[in-house]
Amino acid sequence: MVYPPAVSRDRTPEEVEPRPAGAPPSLAAELFADTLPDVLSGPLAEGLRPKLEPTAPTPVPPRGRDDELMTDLPPAHYSRGRLGGHAPMRRLFFALLTILVIGGVLLVSWWVRNRPPIHAQQFQLPAGTDLDARPRTMAWSGGKARLGLDRQPPGIIAIELPDRTLRLAEGSDQAQLKVEVREGKTVELKVLFGAVVEELAADARPLLGQ
Repeated sequence: MVYPPAVSRDRTPEEVEPRPAGAPPSLAAELFADTLPDVLSGPLAEGLRPKLEPTAPTPVPPRGRDDELMTDLPPAHYSRGRLGGHAPMRRLFFALLTILVIGGVLLVSWWVRNRPPIHAQQFQLPAGTDLDARPRTMAWSGGKARLGLDRQPPGIIAIELPDRTLRLAEGSDQAQLKVEVREGKTVELKVLFGAVVEELAADARPLLGQ
């Protein structure tokens, strides 16, 4: 094996190269030195956007059922998705609901006006009571009152006021009325249900039918 000649580390003063005094080079500076080229150099580094050239759209190859597609779509609310088809049904439902409500109101009002009057049954006396001995006429001389007439005993069949007498009309079995008597005169007479006739005194004026 051949070894290279030995080199002495001792140098003569004339062989030393003169250099200015300074800090020794840093090992970190040499390791982390920016040796890569500047990637931002160019238009982006200057705040400019590169110009992009428009590309032509790629044509779609024809398929077997393309002729079934619609070229002109019908007007519709596509934003509603599958709920858009329920709009006509909702309008039909609301129209039917409105008709049913109006018809129900008219039917109920007609039934209320034309239903047969149903009146409470009068108090029934025990069997064997002498009904002929009980008075069936009452007198009212002053003030406001709501009075009733009934053909079935022991109901009242006549009401005597200072200037008239009230009785049930033919064909009527029950009746109720409001009366007001002031200073010996009847100032108000209103029949609530049933039919009533009045027998007037000499100086009385009729109040029914007004």
